[in-house]
Amino acid sequence: MTDTQQKPKKNWNILVPFFFDDLSNFALQEAISLCKAFEAGLVLFCPKANDEKRLKLAEITAHIQQNHSISVQSFAPEENTFQLLFALASKTESILIVIAHNRSETSLSLSLSASLRKMRKSRTPFLMVPATIHTKSFDNIVYSMSYQKQEKEKILWASYFGRICGSKVHVSLPKVSDQLFKSGIMGNIQAMKKLYENAEIKHEIVPVAATIYKADRLALKYSSTIAAGAYLILTTLRPDIFDFFSGTAEKNAICNEFNIPVLCINPHDDLYVLCN
Repeated sequence: MTDTQQKPKKNWNILVPFFFDDLSNFALQEAISLCKAFEAGLVLFCPKANDEKRLKLAEITAHIQQNHSISVQSFAPEENTFQLLFALASKTESILIVIAHNRSETSLSLSLSASLRKMRKSRTPFLMVPATIHTKSFDNIVYSMSYQKQEKEKILWASYFGRICGSKVHVSLPKVSDQLFKSGIMGNIQAMKKLYENAEIKHEIVPVAATIYKADRLALKYSSTIAAGAYLILTTLRPDIFDFFSGTAEKNAICNEFNIPVLCINPHDDLYVLCN
């Protein structure tokens, strides 16, 4: 095994907003799987917890530590604000925030649309998990390649699954005729190949018979055929009037009929780099 394949030793964590309901339990189960895959700790964010819930939180923490051998930190602040959640993610070096949903509401005790609006300010990527029992592993992950320069954030995050979890990365390649789109996609493919080959990450390019506007739908369908553990997507930085009526790309992907967890990455001017 080469040095590039060795798992970095870092005090990483997976963060779960936890409200003691069914959706929170789905998020917690997925987070435990992620902790094992990334060899990370677990952080539970439980705001406005009364004494009874604090006792339950202690019991849950002890149970996870004893049965899963995962380091667990819990925080129960008196306030419940997203500023606190994002600050905690930074303070605890949390690499992912896990949120469950039932296509209309989320484990944040908000509607799906409201949750996405709030989470759009997060520098930490967030995994949206369907409220169902998951049997998928992270052996395979998928994303669709587009033409924007921000696609490099998806390329980079997929590489973490490849390097740390040993995942195979499947890159869906849509059909394009516009020269601008084609040039941008080919440039991103070259950058992807260079990174993945240098890091010896297993990967495969999967052509799909769809335009970039329908690529997510076919890529998610493909994801279901290989039992992908996650589908990666960039969030919409500035939703427009069409997104208001038809839904943003990430919302439509999250509500996929195949119950594939969707990792949402907010694009930034500077790449969020997971340091070794």
